[in-house]
Amino acid sequence: MVPREIIRLAVERGIRKLAFTDHLYPFTEMRTIEDVRAKALECPEVKRGEIDILFGCEAEVMSPGRTAGSQEIADNLDFVMAGATHFQNKGMTDMPPTNDLHEIGGHYLRMFEYAVSLPWVSVVAHPFFVTPGTCPIKAVYSIRDEELLPAIELAKQNDVAIEISRRVFWPGQLDFSTRFYRLCKRVGTKFTVGSDAHQLDHVGNIRVLQPLIEDLGLSENDFWQPRNGAR
Repeated sequence: MVPREIIRLAVERGIRKLAFTDHLYPFTEMRTIEDVRAKALECPEVKRGEIDILFGCEAEVMSPGRTAGSQEIADNLDFVMAGATHFQNKGMTDMPPTNDLHEIGGHYLRMFEYAVSLPWVSVVAHPFFVTPGTCPIKAVYSIRDEELLPAIELAKQNDVAIEISRRVFWPGQLDFSTRFYRLCKRVGTKFTVGSDAHQLDHVGNIRVLQPLIEDLGLSENDFWQPRNGAR
């Protein structure tokens, strides 16, 4: 997963616009992201204009009111995603001290609401994704449409796009995600697609999302597109 190999594979797989979105934790040094940027821009495929490269990050949301991102960081990137479901990061990202499914679902919702309220966030990464082993998948199913809609409307108001990633196909996730995305479509939020690639095999792996995109009735106008140097 070094920039040269990622870019080579992306070009081979027909990708013409690629965004690097490394995780941004409270302890992450920006020079790490700058190093990725420098190495990526030196790749021959980029110099030949075969692929357009953008640089963002996936900023950790640790709890409602606490995040690793900032306006200053956003000003030095093309865009910022917010990751508000990383409850596997014990000791860093807070889960509610309860076993009640609706209260856990409410915590997911508050994390999402906080993420879309941040003025420097452009995208919410894999919203409401339940990482296996963190909590029961039933917790997000306990969130009612009338609870979701105000949060989705806030995302639209703040021009925050909603990511559709391969995480929707994890066991038990698809039905809730489809319901959530339909509400987003109804409200008029923008969408983006992501491979969420953590290994080379997943680079550019967004074609698996095509059936879901068609089922949701999304068209080109429904998608947010990042632009170099602009939110």
